[in-house]
Amino acid sequence: MSDSELTITDLDENAQQTALAEFAHFYIAHFKQNSLEILSQYRVDYSMNDINRYLFENRYFSPEELIAGVLKDKRSLFLNILKTVKMTYNANGSLKDNTWEGWYRQNYAKIEQGI
Repeated sequence: MSDSELTITDLDENAQQTALAEFAHFYIAHFKQNSLEILSQYRVDYSMNDINRYLFENRYFSPEELIAGVLKDKRSLFLNILKTVKMTYNANGSLKDNTWEGWYRQNYAKIEQGI
């Protein structure tokens, strides 16, 4: 399989951990800003609800503790989200041709603005 076709499940353990950590940093930043609407267009409500509860209950953790804890305790839920969003990755676990913030801005720009 070429690098251009790598999905989260194609990555080795280290690369998958890199991908999960990058996504967790993005997710937590948007959780704190109350701006996870873009992800709600995917069928990941259960995963998001459980992750969000964990983040809320542990909101007083340091950023490092929060990342480490959520990746340890909610890894499978983050993996479910990444499988559903279907992004492509480089072999090292970084997103191919994009960043999570870039992806967010692209999807946000597609939303029709209300009155």
